Amino acid sequence: MSIPQWFAGQILLADEMNARNERQVQQENDQTRTSSTTVINSEITFTPEPNATYLYWLWIAYSATINCGFRWSWLAAGATFCSFTQSISSPGASGTANTPQSVNFRRPANTTGRLAGGSDATSPPANFHSAYDVGTFTTDGTISTVTMQFAQAVSHADQTILRGGNQTRMIYRRIG
Repeated sequence: MSIPQWFAGQILLADEMNARNERQVQQENDQTRTSSTTVINSEITFTPEPNATYLYWLWIAYSATINCGFRWSWLAAGATFCSFTQSISSPGASGTANTPQSVNFRRPANTTGRLAGGSDATSPPANFHSAYDVGTFTTDGTISTVTMQFAQAVSHADQTILRGGNQTRMIYRRIG
């Protein structure tokens, strides 16, 4: 179902009206990765409609050391992403959460992992950092789940933590 143009006297259906509503998915729990660059599924997962275009905003809260960093990607068999990301450059510089860092602005390819650096010198990391991923995605004719995945940027015994509890969330809205 595409987003229609409405005309006077037309009967509107609830599905057509609700298609334009923004929806939220959030990470409820912290998830930790140690000694692994193999991505795992986060709690940011949903099933969009087939043959549609969506606008999305993803706000990530994470903690990582300068040794391991943070990496995220999308598992979306039936979707093509056009992402614009912002994060601390990886590897990050040691210091507090307020230590100035180099920042990376990217337009990664659909299957490219996105990297973010950490600032803690010891584990478990205590500093909370942010990374942003915004853009659009288009789905094909299949019904497929879209899931944010994450791992360490560099495999290390230090912890990398995707923060939950109202910290990491995604807002998305169908636009076509």
